[in-house]
Amino acid sequence: MQKTAYYLLILFPLTACNFKSKRDYKYTIAKDNHLYIEIYRTSVLNSSVAAYLTDSLTFSQNLGQYDDEKGYIDCIFRNDSVIAQRKEYVVENGKQLDTMKTINFKAYSLKKLKQLNNF
Repeated sequence: MQKTAYYLLILFPLTACNFKSKRDYKYTIAKDNHLYIEIYRTSVLNSSVAAYLTDSLTFSQNLGQYDDEKGYIDCIFRNDSVIAQRKEYVVENGKQLDTMKTINFKAYSLKKLKQLNNF
C-alpha cells in the first residue's frame, strides 16, 4: 500500500504539468495580422495541449486546452475581433468522420489584448 501511494505521489506532478515553458512547446501556427497560435503540451501521459494566441511582442492569451488527437482550437479574425473556436471531430458508430463540430467559442478584442503587455 505504501509503495502505491509513493508511486502516485511521484506520478501526480508529471501528469499535472500545466504551464507554458520552452520544454513543453510543440509548434506554432501562423495566422493573419501577424498573429500566431502556439501549442504547448500540458501532460506527459496523454495528448492534452494548450493553445495560446500571441503576437510575439505584446500579449499571449490562453485560448484553452484540448485533446490533440480529437480536435483543435482555431481563430477567425473580423476587424478588431478574434473568435477562438474549439472544434472536435464527429464520431458516429465508433468511427471518426472528417466532419468537425464547434464545441465552444470565445471572442476577444485585439485592441484589449495588445493593452495587456503580458508577453
